[in-house]
Amino acid sequence: MDVTLNILAMPKLQKYMQKIKRYKVKLKKLIYRIGISYPIEFELIDETPKKLILPCHLGILFFGDFEIPFFEEIKLYLNQIYDSFFFNIRDLGGYSFSIELFYKGVKKEYKEMKKSSNKIKIHPTNKFYQILIDKRNEENLGMILAITDLPIFSSYNDNILFLFGEAHLKHRCCIVSSLKLKEQFYNRPENHTLLGMRILKEILHEVGHIILGPDHCLNNSCVMRFSKDIKEIDEKSNELCEPCKIKVEKIREQFNF
Repeated sequence: MDVTLNILAMPKLQKYMQKIKRYKVKLKKLIYRIGISYPIEFELIDETPKKLILPCHLGILFFGDFEIPFFEEIKLYLNQIYDSFFFNIRDLGGYSFSIELFYKGVKKEYKEMKKSSNKIKIHPTNKFYQILIDKRNEENLGMILAITDLPIFSSYNDNILFLFGEAHLKHRCCIVSSLKLKEQFYNRPENHTLLGMRILKEILHEVGHIILGPDHCLNNSCVMRFSKDIKEIDEKSNELCEPCKIKVEKIREQFNF
């Protein structure tokens, strides 16, 4: 009789197990959506009001080795595309991780779907975001951008690897990684001009998310178009399309500037 009861209970037990799995997936998605980091050691702390007031101050922090003149070029393009949105754009200089923090949260992954024999250490975006949040508060900035030469993966979904960039709208910060924008990543000759333009497009794109919101543009040539690879980055322009320019103008009207 016990065996019979167990057999009868099996379908019901399996049904409950499936329901628990569905709830687990929903909970995980909710955690990612509201910006709580994964793993928990990178839970973000930000006590300032989350509402962005425009115009504002923008700060740029560099994680890695970049040429000094590059900041002026970034500033020029940001002011051209998002004219009058920033009181000023500040060069916050370079940031160096402590050895302990550098290795915290790191995971090793193959560069291109196991086509390479070596694994690369990649870093969670929330490790950068907490530093950016603290710096944003310290410098009294409206928003802040990080540029790094380190490979990154998304703290919202740790299956999204080797990101070009990511924006955290809630905390008004974003990050761009130059690693996968380099020709050397694809075993091709170095090209500084191409790299510079790709970085600029990704910066304009991620800052654009903080200003315009999470949606991507469907216009193939718009800088706010989602790019799944560097070919698509190269194909799109470094400017906003007309509908996106209209959105920008409406924000100016909303904040009366």
